[in-house]
This record gives sequence, structure tokens and C-alpha cells, in this order.
Amino acid sequence: MSYFQAYHVVSTMETVKLSSKGQIVIPKEIREAQQLAAGSEFFVTYVQGEIRLTLAPVFPKTKVEDGLGMLARKGRRRLSDDETRRAIGGMLKERDEATKR
Repeated sequence: MSYFQAYHVVSTMETVKLSSKGQIVIPKEIREAQQLAAGSEFFVTYVQGEIRLTLAPVFPKTKVEDGLGMLARKGRRRLSDDETRRAIGGMLKERDEATKR
């Protein structure tokens, strides 16, 4: 599908009003076409005079316990808090220097 075909396919425009609480209603036709439900989350951006809503990606809910032990390896020594701070500081300094080149 070319850019121009895609533009015409999605160029539905309806007028909505901003409520006193700063809310707008996404028209039913668009909600149904995009399968939007109550609780759908969006990124709101302001780009070149346009307010844009972009559907936020949905990630499965996880618990801290789900990630425990992910980085563990046999024989791997646990770093102290001081060693961790120095390692992170070193990586940040390296990235900062790379941006100056």
C-alpha cells in the first residue's frame, strides 16, 4: 500500500469537544475499528502544531519475582554497591565521551 493510499484509508475526521476536565471522546467508529477498550493507554505528543495520540504498547504484567536470578551464573561473584556504582559510572562516562567525537 502506498503512502497516499494509506493516508486516504485513515483520514477519518470528526469534530469532538474538550470537556472542562480536559477530556475528549474518541468516536465510536474509530474505537471499534481499532479495537480500543476502556483503559487503553496512549502516548500524547505535540508535533508541529498537532496533538497526536499513539496507542501505547501493551506488556504483560510481571512481578519482581519473575526476574529474580535472571543474571545469575555459576561462579559469578556478586558486586558490592561501590563496585556497581563505579561500573555504571564508567559506562556512562564512556557513552558521554562517545557523543563528543
